[in-house]
Amino acid sequence: MSRRVLTALGLALLAVAVFSPLAEWGEHRSFAAHMAQHLLLGDLAPLVLAIALGGAVSLHPFIAVPAWAGNLVVWHVPAVYETALHHDAIHVLQHVALFAGGLLLWTSILSPRWSVALRLGAIAGMMLVSLGLATLLLWWPRVLYATYRDAHTFAGMSPLSDQRLGGGLMLLEGSLTAFAVAGWLILQLLREESLHSATRNASPSA
Repeated sequence: MSRRVLTALGLALLAVAVFSPLAEWGEHRSFAAHMAQHLLLGDLAPLVLAIALGGAVSLHPFIAVPAWAGNLVVWHVPAVYETALHHDAIHVLQHVALFAGGLLLWTSILSPRWSVALRLGAIAGMMLVSLGLATLLLWWPRVLYATYRDAHTFAGMSPLSDQRLGGGLMLLEGSLTAFAVAGWLILQLLREESLHSATRNASPSA
């Protein structure tokens, strides 16, 4: 797939996140809808755009992963999350920060500048943070965010079920995306090993 097509796809995912009904539902009615919006903004769109960039720009994974993780966790602290929901400028900042963090993460993981082993380690670290947060959202016994606790039920779900659906979406999307990228990296590693082996076998004996 060409860079132009990938760039258009990444921008289309951003447009869906910002301009589709997900935006309105997520701000006022449903944590799960807001989570879907954030997954588009902070993970899927950045991943596609990082592929389009082709690893041209990246930070070391030991910098990118902690920066991404801190960014993700801070924006899900209830007081910070609620402030973003009720102040437009901070909400825009939240979305920009999530997108920037995702782009920072994926350009690092996809960059050929770093070894495959290092990049696989970065994916493992990413999964620990993402799955930890998703598990908390899935199993926390109370609604964490007051906006959704006081909202009318969405699609017949209770606010707690809605929160758990959001955690489930994060768990599912994060797992599938991470395993897909890890699988691609492992295939790349196997190809490199096969090429090196073929090169050694083709070399004339001393």
